[in-house]
Amino acid sequence: MLEKLPYFQFAGVISLNEQLIIQTKNTFAGAARDLTFASVPGRSGDLIIDNKRYKNVTIKYTVAALEGLHDIREIAHRVKGWLSSEVGYFELTDSYDPDYYRLAAYADAYNLEQELPCLGKSTIQFNCKPFKYRIDGKRPVVLEAAEKIRNPEFFSSKPYIKITGSGNITLTVNNKDFIFQGVEDYIEIDSEIMNAYKGNVLQNNKMFTPTFPELAKGDNVISWTGSVTAVEIVPRWCCL
Repeated sequence: MLEKLPYFQFAGVISLNEQLIIQTKNTFAGAARDLTFASVPGRSGDLIIDNKRYKNVTIKYTVAALEGLHDIREIAHRVKGWLSSEVGYFELTDSYDPDYYRLAAYADAYNLEQELPCLGKSTIQFNCKPFKYRIDGKRPVVLEAAEKIRNPEFFSSKPYIKITGSGNITLTVNNKDFIFQGVEDYIEIDSEIMNAYKGNVLQNNKMFTPTFPELAKGDNVISWTGSVTAVEIVPRWCCL
């Protein structure tokens, strides 16, 4: 019965397991492109400078405790500890949009421990990265030969790629070459954080291309040369 109630999940914890349900979720226009408008003397109309990024978005939930099951003060105390115990971005999903997740940080703008026991409800606010990500985009795609993979969203994604192989390798994504030299067993490339590594060891010195692979909207042709046995891609399909 509980699974039919509206809920959110943050950092691997489901709100229903903490006796908390969503009453309402805020609506918003989506992430805004970061633009700078500069006035130029003698020129009518501002000059638009595109800063090549999107701004974070705020997600708010009005929440209430499942009364009668536990003491509300205890619920508020446990929830505050859950949300505040670690600093950083964690996965945020909810029952309103079950096919997508966001990368969110808890933004403590409301006094949950006072509001929830006194008012029976409170607001929980998250500061989220601009894109939301498809759940199925977390599933690895393993290629053993050249192949097309299709991006179902309108925005390019920044994948994680693991190349299993050795020696000098060229990975080609949509006719763009990414060159690696002296690979031993495998190399990992994360286009989101712009790093090449092998486990906990950085391998940027083995990457001889200044940019990182992206997967464009629609079909993406993946191929390679060199001693490669497999290419594993976590595509991270995303949208606003």
